[in-house]
Amino acid sequence: MSLNQIIDYFGQVPIAFVDIFTDTLEPGTRDQGRTTAPGLCGLVIPISGGASFSFNGTSYEMKTGMVVHAGPKMPLEIDVKGTKAWTYAVIHYQILKGMENSFPLNEQHFLIDTGDNAKIIDLLNQLIACYATPSSMAMLKAKTIFMNILEAILLSAKMNVQNCSNEIMEHALQYINTNYAQPISIEKIAREFGIERRRFAYLFEQHTGMNPSKYLTEFRIRRAKKLMWSSNCSIAQVAESVGYMDCFYFSRVFKKHTGMSPSAFRKGINDETQYI
Repeated sequence: MSLNQIIDYFGQVPIAFVDIFTDTLEPGTRDQGRTTAPGLCGLVIPISGGASFSFNGTSYEMKTGMVVHAGPKMPLEIDVKGTKAWTYAVIHYQILKGMENSFPLNEQHFLIDTGDNAKIIDLLNQLIACYATPSSMAMLKAKTIFMNILEAILLSAKMNVQNCSNEIMEHALQYINTNYAQPISIEKIAREFGIERRRFAYLFEQHTGMNPSKYLTEFRIRRAKKLMWSSNCSIAQVAESVGYMDCFYFSRVFKKHTGMSPSAFRKGINDETQYI
């Protein structure tokens, strides 16, 4: 489930806050043979500790910084992990009657990775306090806080994805800088990081300001220029050293990016050296 799909779902679905409850289970507790609430969807938000939550046989290793969505009447198992008690909250919401079939994500379970965010826990505590107060004004405030929690979860998840993408792109840069002399392609680099090629190119350009093909070429040309400055290698040897097995193709690429052929560039170096 992509984050964009989840954002689209919550941005369009007509929903209403129903209730919230919290629970604490001791280490080693195993709770099974239950189901999620009929007719309601839920957001499971960890508060402390860790546990394995299983919906319809799919297990999620839950800890703070993760939120799991569950659909109505799903078989549920909880297995508390570690030595700390597991405390969590469940927020129930309901889709406007008759609209359920228009938004099939309400029937599914999926993970939203928010990363640690104190604001979500603060809003959660506010919602718990409001729901415990028996007044119409408190209930009205609870509805507003619920939407604020939803917004905080999705914004935090989006920021978390961007941070992860930046980290991956830094590793991709490192990979190119290390392997530029090999016959690598953008498709191969994208595969190395488990990202679809077009998505990889988009993320790379967002991160560096240039597309990955241009970056790889620029890096190779700069290395070639440095080699011609610092060594007596032949043009063919320079080409091979920076990842071009075809010397003629290297010459065309070099001229396109520098405005001169490799031999003219080298002659310029030699001419300049004579005057030093």
